[in-house]
Order: sequence, then structure tokens, then C-alpha cells
Amino acid sequence: MITFQKTQLSNGLTLITAPMKDTQAVTAMILVGVGSRYEQKDQNGISHFLEHLFFKGSKKRPSTLKLSKELDALGARYNAFTGEEMTGFFIQLASDKFNRGWEILTDMFLNPLIAEREVERERGVILEEMNMYYDTPQAYVGELAKQVVYGDTPLGRDIIGTRQTIASISRSQIIHYRENNYTPSNTLVVIAGAKSADWEEAVGKVLGSGSQSPAARYKKADLTLKGPVFHTHNKKTDQTHLVINFRTFPVTDRRWYVLEVLANLLGGQMSSRLFIKIRERRGLAYYVRAEPQNFHDTGILSISAGLKTSNLDEAVKIIAREIKNLQTKPVGKEELTRAKDNLVGHLALSLEGSMQIADFLSQQWFYEKKIKQADEVIAEYKKVNAQDIMKLANDVLVQANIGAAAIGPLGDKEKEKIVKILN
Repeated sequence: MITFQKTQLSNGLTLITAPMKDTQAVTAMILVGVGSRYEQKDQNGISHFLEHLFFKGSKKRPSTLKLSKELDALGARYNAFTGEEMTGFFIQLASDKFNRGWEILTDMFLNPLIAEREVERERGVILEEMNMYYDTPQAYVGELAKQVVYGDTPLGRDIIGTRQTIASISRSQIIHYRENNYTPSNTLVVIAGAKSADWEEAVGKVLGSGSQSPAARYKKADLTLKGPVFHTHNKKTDQTHLVINFRTFPVTDRRWYVLEVLANLLGGQMSSRLFIKIRERRGLAYYVRAEPQNFHDTGILSISAGLKTSNLDEAVKIIAREIKNLQTKPVGKEELTRAKDNLVGHLALSLEGSMQIADFLSQQWFYEKKIKQADEVIAEYKKVNAQDIMKLANDVLVQANIGAAAIGPLGDKEKEKIVKILN
């Protein structure tokens, strides 16, 4: 059982603390409820751009080198990330170094210089990151498939932005974006691990000032997809990378745990149906998987694979056949039990350290505004039965919900084959 406490500061900031025994480490996360789906189209990528600039120096430590030297001297792991709905900053270090690490993390968070020269320098870095991203089909195809589902809307756009928007975003726009969105009411702090300092006092002292303000608002997801829709990106590659998305629902939906079990049955483990049929028995792909993803108001079940282009239509036929089997044949008791036990085991492994505990707590609070203990999550998995799986497959894994994409040496002929199968 995870021991935790939630505190709401007078300025609207939420603090969750989870002291742990049997560890010498502590993790602190600062999460801001803003990401790419909160951006205007002409500023697409500004959330990620700003995240980079927090590491370019603060008033007290006016360079990347000064920041990184101090953090590295603590033996800390530290980084940041930007998603569609959240931007996060974290540090993990020995618990006796907490006060020092927290001071550095909050200094860069509260007092970034955002100097003009660093904006221009980082603009080039992000464009190179973009080039790397576009040259990695396994990563890029997921964004393409998401765009097929959500279209030209904030949720359908790339987190990293476009070359045009990154080239045009100005320093003043970045500062304005930070001032409007990086507010106490829009911030969640989670600290987990060995407690050798007064975390509550440390957070209140540095982040407790300011007044409450409205949380950032997002545009509701575009749910007008009438699938199946299949987009191809022709690129000379040795493999074709495929993602078939089914539009689903957010984690707050009562069917979420059924969806997790269904995804695990399809492609969540080495004994899953797609792994056995596509990789082991036919040798069509190196990787094949199925996994759910949720947002505040919607979700996706993604089936992905990397395979030889000539094997693409055969793999899609197998995927379609296995989905049909889930819709028409009850899952056997042994297979269903194995899938649920696999999820339970993964949950236990995911709660081993301070970083994992902090992530577990933050994700639940961010999306559900409540926190279930691990045994409550396990109970939800165990309740899933064969009829639940079959009903969900018939409700969700249907043609109208399909938005798919592939990257590889694909022409109209290959595209027509896949569209025919999906239909």
C-alpha cells in the first residue's frame, strides 16, 4: 500500500507526497497542465520549445553548463518532457541531497532566462531534433496515425511543431505563453522516496506564493472520424512501419480496464495473439504490439508493427482476423487469466522505485483527480470477463473508429490493398 498525502496550497498548487521505506532515493516532479493541444496553430510546438529553454540557464545559474555541473555533482537523474496535455520536469537523487536538488530544480523552473541568443540557438537544436524524428519512421508513424484520427486540430498536430512554426515563434511569444500557462493552479508537484527533509515546507516556501488563476483550457477533441481512413507516407526504407488506431475513450471511462486487458491479449506480451501469429509463426515482423493511450476526453488503441513491405497486407489481414475473433469467440479462461496476471505483474514491477511511485500517483491525479491503490487497480483487472472483452471489441474495434498510417516505400497499389482489407 502506498502511503501518500495530498495538500492543496492557498494559491491553487496541488502537492502529493509519498514517503517510502527501503530506499535511499527521492524523486521530485513538477507537472504543468499544458501541452501541444493547448496551442494555437501558428504556435504549434511552443510548449516543447519552452521546455527546452528551462535548461538554458537561470538568473542564478546563467548557462546550461552551470546548471548541469551542479546537478551532475549531485549524482542526479534529471530531465523534462512535453506531451499533448502535460509538461513535466523531474529530478531523482539521493535523499540527503534533496534540499540542494529541489533548490536547483525550482530555480530553473521559476527563473529561466529565456535569453534571445539561447532562443535562436535552441531553434536550431529543435529543427535538428525534428530531422531526427522524421528520420525515425517507428516514432513518426505514431504521430501520423494520430493525425488521421484527430485531423488538423490541436490534438492531431505534432508535439514538436512544424518547421514553419518553429522558425517563426518569437521570444516574446514564448514568455507570454509561459506567463499565461505556468500558474500555481495549473501545477502539480509530486515527491516520493526516502524523506530526510521537510518536503511540504520546501514546496510551500518556493512555490506557495501567487494567487489562484483559471487552469489552462483545451479545445475538445475532434471526434468526427468516419473510418476506416488510411494515410501513407512514401519513404525509401527497408521496413514499412504501420500503426492502426482505433478511437476509444479516456481513462475515466468504466471500460478502461477492459481495454487494457484486451490490448494485452492482442499485443501486450510475447504470448499475445498478434506476437505469436505475426512474428513467431510467420516471421513477418520484428516488433508488433497493441497498447492504449488516453487523453482528457478521448483515447486510442494503437496496433503497431514494423515489417517487410511485401508482408504488409498479410499482416493487416491477420490483425483483422484476430479482431474478428475477439468479436465473435469468447476468450478462453486460461488465456484471459494469463493476460490479467501479466498486467498485475507489470503493475508490481512498475512500483519498485521512487520515480515509478511518483509517476503512478501523478498520472492518476492528473487525469482522474483521485488515486487508487495498487490492490484496487488489481481488483479492476480481475473483474474483467470474456463477455466484457467481446462487447468492447464489438463496440470499439469497428471500421468507423479506424485511423491508420504507414511509412515505407508504398504506392497507390499497396494503399488500395490495405484499405480493402480494413473495409
